[in-house]
Amino acid sequence: MEISKDLIKKGLTTLGMRPGDVVLFHSSLRTLGPARDLVKLPDCGAHLVIDAFVETVGPSGLVIVPTLTATFAPNNPGPSQYVFDPKETPSRVGSITDKFWRRPEARRSAHPTHSLAAIGDRADEFVKDHDKGSTFDRRTSYGRYYDWDGYVCFFGTDTRTNTTLHAVEDWMNMPYMAEASALVRQPDGSAKEVKVTKSPAGYRDFYKKDSKAARLLESSGIVRETAIGSARVRLMKARELVDLYWDAMLEDPLLLLGEPGDNPFVDQWAEKTREHVASGGVPER
Repeated sequence: MEISKDLIKKGLTTLGMRPGDVVLFHSSLRTLGPARDLVKLPDCGAHLVIDAFVETVGPSGLVIVPTLTATFAPNNPGPSQYVFDPKETPSRVGSITDKFWRRPEARRSAHPTHSLAAIGDRADEFVKDHDKGSTFDRRTSYGRYYDWDGYVCFFGTDTRTNTTLHAVEDWMNMPYMAEASALVRQPDGSAKEVKVTKSPAGYRDFYKKDSKAARLLESSGIVRETAIGSARVRLMKARELVDLYWDAMLEDPLLLLGEPGDNPFVDQWAEKTREHVASGGVPER
């Protein structure tokens, strides 16, 4: 099967995407087709995917991708010593996302570790003030695609890439969401260390392929699915996604975190997380 923009647009339309829609998509370009076919395309087809999403929702719609950077300061766990500059720092969550934010029409949020980029109507409004609150702050970018009745799409990916689940953890004020620090490029070229609140540091059960969170989504009935090329593509409403996990975590507070014995991070936070939910520490949705 020949990979083309029209093929991708047809698949997105089959899923129900229409002009005016808001959609955040996670992506894996290599799932689209055999490498021998993708290498024949400009940028291995990354711009075909981007164009297909942008044209499907049209000028009145909005397309969003994560552009996460791992720009944590050296005293934090995980990758470090990268410095965040929204106009320079690569996205480290796939080639499509890195091509996306570099487009002249794209707007990128200024969060130092978990930025998002957007193309389309209200893109400037969407990215505004993302660096002013917590990482997934309900009042800024991660809350806006929920408020604007947007979609979440897995384009060749699955629940393991689902940053919206970290937004649920943030909004439910889960105690294991961490304070961290990141490095941000200053106008003079120096790196400034800044505080990052409710960072998703540490182990998560949903990072595993066959997690409880993945099985819950599979059985939920909220997901529309099709194949585009070789990619499995799934679409769901952000509100339905958030509500599904919010309600499930009121019953099973460790759904996303994991069970004691899985990891030392889980052992540290499991009881505190159960107590947080049982004591009414979860705010109103």
